[in-house]
Amino acid sequence: MRVITHQMYVAISTFLATMVLTGLKFFDWSTSESQIVSDQDLFILCVFLYLLDMACFCFAHIVLTRVSNKIWYRVPISTVFSIYYLLIIFTCAVDEENSKEMQQLASQYYYEVYYFRKKPLFNDELSIKGAASTTNVASNVLVGLIQRSPVHWIILFVGAGLIIVFFITCLVRDVMYKFKENKKQIAIKQSNHESTRIEFQTEVLLATETYERRKKLSRSKKLLYSTSAAVILANVVAFIVFMTVDSPTYRMAAPAHWNFYKSHLIPKMSAQKYEKAVTSFRNNNQLKSGYDWIDQRTTPEFPMVYAPKKTVCSYNPELSYCAGLPNDPVVTPTADLPNIVVVIIESFTPGPTMIQDNVVESQAKIVDGPLYKSNYLPKLRELSESGVAFSSLASSGLPTLLGWHSLVTGEIPYSNSINMVQSIYNDVDDFPSFFRQQGYHSMYVSPSPFAFDGKNNWIFRGKDLTSSDPDKLSSIPLWFDEVYQYYPTDEQAQKLNVESTTFKQWIPDRITAAQFQTYFDEAKKKQNKPIFGVWATVDTHMPFTGQDDLQFYESFKFGKGVEGSEVMSEKIDRYTTVAKYADNYIGQVADYLKQHHNNTIMVILGDHGAREVPLYKDEQVDKLDPNSATYDDSCNHQPFSNDQLYTTSAVISYFGDNQALKDKFDPLKSKVVKVPTDHHDMIRTIYDLSEEMTGKHLASSRNGRNLLELATNLTSSKSLRKHWSLRATSLHSELATEDTVYRYHTLGPKGQIFNGIYPTCVTGEERNWISENQYQEFRQYHNLYDQVQRNNKQFSYQFRNEACSYPTLCNFPDNMKAYNNNQPMIYLGIIIGAGLGLGLVIAFIRMGISFTIEKVKAKKMQKK
Repeated sequence: MRVITHQMYVAISTFLATMVLTGLKFFDWSTSESQIVSDQDLFILCVFLYLLDMACFCFAHIVLTRVSNKIWYRVPISTVFSIYYLLIIFTCAVDEENSKEMQQLASQYYYEVYYFRKKPLFNDELSIKGAASTTNVASNVLVGLIQRSPVHWIILFVGAGLIIVFFITCLVRDVMYKFKENKKQIAIKQSNHESTRIEFQTEVLLATETYERRKKLSRSKKLLYSTSAAVILANVVAFIVFMTVDSPTYRMAAPAHWNFYKSHLIPKMSAQKYEKAVTSFRNNNQLKSGYDWIDQRTTPEFPMVYAPKKTVCSYNPELSYCAGLPNDPVVTPTADLPNIVVVIIESFTPGPTMIQDNVVESQAKIVDGPLYKSNYLPKLRELSESGVAFSSLASSGLPTLLGWHSLVTGEIPYSNSINMVQSIYNDVDDFPSFFRQQGYHSMYVSPSPFAFDGKNNWIFRGKDLTSSDPDKLSSIPLWFDEVYQYYPTDEQAQKLNVESTTFKQWIPDRITAAQFQTYFDEAKKKQNKPIFGVWATVDTHMPFTGQDDLQFYESFKFGKGVEGSEVMSEKIDRYTTVAKYADNYIGQVADYLKQHHNNTIMVILGDHGAREVPLYKDEQVDKLDPNSATYDDSCNHQPFSNDQLYTTSAVISYFGDNQALKDKFDPLKSKVVKVPTDHHDMIRTIYDLSEEMTGKHLASSRNGRNLLELATNLTSSKSLRKHWSLRATSLHSELATEDTVYRYHTLGPKGQIFNGIYPTCVTGEERNWISENQYQEFRQYHNLYDQVQRNNKQFSYQFRNEACSYPTLCNFPDNMKAYNNNQPMIYLGIIIGAGLGLGLVIAFIRMGISFTIEKVKAKKMQKK
């Protein structure tokens, strides 16, 4: 009796392949050289769920094959299932790599952003078109990943090759089995033709009898169906538990191909839990004087929006303080509003070797700077000397997909989805439209195509609609007046006064710095407005090999620097080289602004951390600078000790002569704030500066503090107001209070730490564990963001209506439309349809082959 069938071989091989990949996810190190998933005990649960999943697939495969053999003889059931098995292995591999690279599950939205892009909602045509790119972004990203971990990828490719060969072998055997004739070549003897015929018939009958007997035994109904009920029941029970239990552990352990479903799981909060979470959110985020939460209803629908009390009373006139509010003071808008420039550095975490020793070693909350060392980042050091720096400032997510989006919109990354796609219809407290309402002309210069990671649905907001559902988008204001992203032609390069070269993948900082200066200058000449300009850099993107021709890195080469063709040497040398290169062009832009448009506030920050270590280790620190602080190398490899995921640092500086601004900046020159801060604090800071000068105090959902006020309070030893901020991916989170960072996994508090300041791995610094109660409170904090954002209730552009100031009354926004996505069913249909379609193609081919064989056989029989 054949207990192991062909279908079982395929299912078992798929299970083993997924277990190898899942094992890498649970036991391998991420690019930051720490465990991807800290709770390795969960691997057993993951194995169990995969085993049930494969058993269910195998059962369906066997049953359908049995039915096919009886009814649809030529339908290639095994071919169809083999395609699905390969897709399961593929999704598992993508999920493992995504977890390794980004600490993020590969959900449906991940594929939507990078592979299955849709038509943009807004007209994304650029005003200036350049030369066509000569490189493929996706292929270059893959090449970079392979260069970074060659052994890892060799194992994956070899394993994938073996699996594909095995599957092809199984398919060929399955196809040939259908065509195999149960006959033997019988030597035809000239002396007895009749006996030869009888012998032939006997052989055929014996072969047929043997085949039928074996088939009957191997496909025994008792054998087949006695186990099916238990398998299905166990699988259904596991699925029900997975669906109904509000536990991230089950979601994490579920097979990777369930991510299409998992990404649509919204943490369910009862009314009681929701109200408790809102109360906790508001209690842990104290507002500055004169502000209050705008939604004062018993169950607030917009729990995160705050505004000046005059605006709050416009929506809640019953509040006790409304009648006694004084009239708004008459504010004369500043005649010459300062320009505001935000520089977003790609993947920026200055290792301790790049930071002043006294800053690294001090445990104080604010220290005398500057922040950066002159032999590493001289231009940023100059800006730090003339402004105020923040060594622990962090993004709210990574990679750019999450960090950039959160910076620009104020949203917090979802725990199991991607905001760039999931929130496309949401009203958000974005800074481009905020500054346009404050009277600024806005511009953006980018090094990369906006479609690559889904930015085109955001950068071009407010432009002409291309969507078939305008009701959801018509109220969205314009973001940027001017947007630039192009590879310059020779003629354009001449205008920019740069040398035109062939670029590797994206437009290098050398070119985009020139573009920013050129179009900033043109905008100042054409517009009678201050400019709000954003410039994104790219050369510090992993794998830190730069985007420009090698010749342009020569003067910044560090250590071995750039060797050979396009591949640099040691990781720390590569990163330091491209960081010094980026620093140089940031300095060029700063010098240009100082000389030509000095009435400018300049903000420099990273979109997220460098992600990869070792950017610093004991031996590297000692080798590079013997006077540097000592670091615990083993600390870097603990799951929650590395700083390079979110931590990026920042500088804010003012170059002009506006006395009101100088009074704020001058006392803080060359100070370095070490307490935890984040992107939203920096955006809240420039919001406040512009509002004070224009007199337009708008409602906001930016959960941030004014960093200049924070630094001033620290210098005078004043207590800090209570504040919580969140940074997250689907695998890793940080919750920062006013003076402490708590790092934890979505699975639970096991092995997780809290720590005060950057860098974490300074030898001797105390690290502690978080409790189960703290973990549950943090998870509810994130769940609140998930629920509010998915329901499009974090913000509404209607709250920016300047007419809503008490005693004028306004109504709360209603009919806020959220993004209801039916894509999982569509994708499931596409996958099933593709499998069936390929199966039908193979079926027609097989039918043709079968017809040909039968025709040839008939001709031979006629001859006999």
